[in-house]
Amino acid sequence: MVREMQINNTLNDEIIERLHRGDREVLIDLYKEHEEMVKKFVRENNGKDEDAEDLLQDALVVLWQNSRKPDFKLESKPSTYLYAVVRNLWLKQLEKRKRTVNEDHIKPQQHSETPKHNEMDLALVRNMLAEMGEICQQILLMFYFDGFDMKTIAKANNLANSDVAKSKKHQCLKELAIKVKSKFNSTDFYGI
Repeated sequence: MVREMQINNTLNDEIIERLHRGDREVLIDLYKEHEEMVKKFVRENNGKDEDAEDLLQDALVVLWQNSRKPDFKLESKPSTYLYAVVRNLWLKQLEKRKRTVNEDHIKPQQHSETPKHNEMDLALVRNMLAEMGEICQQILLMFYFDGFDMKTIAKANNLANSDVAKSKKHQCLKELAIKVKSKFNSTDFYGI
């Protein structure tokens, strides 16, 4: 048991030393070594392989960043460390999904029988969008008007992944709602 701990500590020290030297190959080795473990965990918890791949990359970034701290010491096996980080990140993502799940199913509604009135509504919303930052304009237009999925939106806007894009979309939608409510009331849209 003591011998096994010494071997693990030596292995951990070697990994940290390689990370300190900026050896990115160690990240590739760790990715390959732990990919199946992470995929299994994510699949068992309502996720897909793509989610697992993103999570493992994020966990390796966390390890990379932490290893750069002078006082960092890898006290557990790399698999235990990465599993803990992946688990925490996945639980946060699942919680975010619960909060935003209904938002992704919003479809443009017809507010009036007359197409002219609906076109006016869309024109007002587009004008409000024009007052927002470029990233919010892009995300909201791509999602609500062009129908792109979150993964495509994330890539097009240089965001880390689809969850970051979804979170940003949620923030932008809130910002847009505040802008619209501050300038208009329901009679401006519904003709009531």
